Amino acid sequence: MRAYAVAAHAGHPARRYAGIGLVVLLHAVFLWALTNGLATKVVQIIQKPVEVRIIEPIEHIKPPPPPPVPVVKLAPPKAVPPPPRPFVPRPEVAVTPPPAPVIAHQSVPVPTPVAPPPAPPAPIEAPAPAKPVSHEAGVACPNSDAVRRSMVYPQDAQDNDITGEVLVSFVVDTQGRVTDEKIERAADPILNRAALNTVKKFNCISQGEPVRVRVPFSFNLN
Repeated sequence: MRAYAVAAHAGHPARRYAGIGLVVLLHAVFLWALTNGLATKVVQIIQKPVEVRIIEPIEHIKPPPPPPVPVVKLAPPKAVPPPPRPFVPRPEVAVTPPPAPVIAHQSVPVPTPVAPPPAPPAPIEAPAPAKPVSHEAGVACPNSDAVRRSMVYPQDAQDNDITGEVLVSFVVDTQGRVTDEKIERAADPILNRAALNTVKKFNCISQGEPVRVRVPFSFNLN
């Protein structure tokens, strides 16, 4: 153990001298470099401008804008035609059947025959008196009521609110025919024509002699 320590101590001076030699060598090289301008070149190399590159920040690429939303133009609504006006039927005008005709019978006067002149010896005969007009004789017109009920109120009179009373007279001849129609009490001409056309549809029965019949007509919108 002791011998190993002595050997180690003996090797230390050699190492020391080697280190000193290395330092001296480095100084010599440095002096030689200064002499030959090598150090100046080293300094120039060190003093060269350093290129500094500024790294630009990476621009964030903006995402492309979303595609435009398609605008759908709606067609204007179709015009709805107005509902048709409700049909309002014309109110039926009930024609009030006039009262049963007051049939007044008037006998047509018959000319008095001229009596032949009497023979001179015979007494003079007085002429036969004319038959009195019979107001009691009944003239039957079987269809008169039905015809009057079916009479239509004239449309022109309805449109113009025309009303009135009409009295019509006519003659029933010996054949039962209606003749000689007359307006004895007149109203509007429209109503007069309607009354005359109505009595022409009567079918009457002859009384054996011509008689005149009067029939009243009442026209009202109530």
